[in-house]
Amino acid sequence: MKLFISGILLLSFVPMPSLNAQVPTEPIMVKIKGGTYIMGQNDGEGDERPEHLVEIEDFYIAKFEITVSEYREFCLATDRTMPKQPEWGWIDDHPIINTSWNDACDYIQWLNKRTGEDYRLPTEAEFEYVIRNGGEKGVYPWGKALPSNENLADESFRAKTSRSGIWKNYYDGYAFTAPVGSFKPNKLGVCDINGNIWEWCSDWYGEYSDQKSKNPIGATTGKHKVGRGASYGTDPWHSRSASRAYVEPDFKRPGFRLAKDNE
Repeated sequence: MKLFISGILLLSFVPMPSLNAQVPTEPIMVKIKGGTYIMGQNDGEGDERPEHLVEIEDFYIAKFEITVSEYREFCLATDRTMPKQPEWGWIDDHPIINTSWNDACDYIQWLNKRTGEDYRLPTEAEFEYVIRNGGEKGVYPWGKALPSNENLADESFRAKTSRSGIWKNYYDGYAFTAPVGSFKPNKLGVCDINGNIWEWCSDWYGEYSDQKSKNPIGATTGKHKVGRGASYGTDPWHSRSASRAYVEPDFKRPGFRLAKDNE
């Protein structure tokens, strides 16, 4: 899913919420036990090289992506408009889509103020660690067979779009997005981490180093933010565990999920 947006974007100020606004329901968080793993793929895209050791400390990540319903609550509380509606319309239990990195950060700032928590976006290294079921090796988190628990570009997607870049003979039952949690969680208990909709990470995009790092947070500055995880429209090449995307922070397409430091 290599997207490079410069110049014209393809396709903030947040008003103070009402003091009477309802405290939102807190997300289900999964505790991830840290470890050391090999991040990247030497025979993948150029920016996935070199493979390198990364040490991750314990942290929490949301079991599900932020839903349309949850994001709508934020928009109502802050007098914002919803993002551009996708062609299939807004469905409450589907993941929110067409949000920018800045939108995601605004949502998290609002949620933290309402809940007293300290949620954040996951780092790119954390995201790949979860995709890899805690750092397992391999091109795909499900092994060499067809995927079994992710919403990817399947035969139903091709039937709706006539796209040829799909997982042939794979049927996940959804042409576009699916309700969050429709598929079994991965080995860590996290759903839709490499399917349904690609998601924002906290990092500025940058090249990898061959040096071992601990809890890397990406480049110190830059022009592009990192997006991770495959989506309902992702072909096999871009469904790999190491696949990276980079887009400008105002680019409006991905969704997102929450993370939090271990307390």
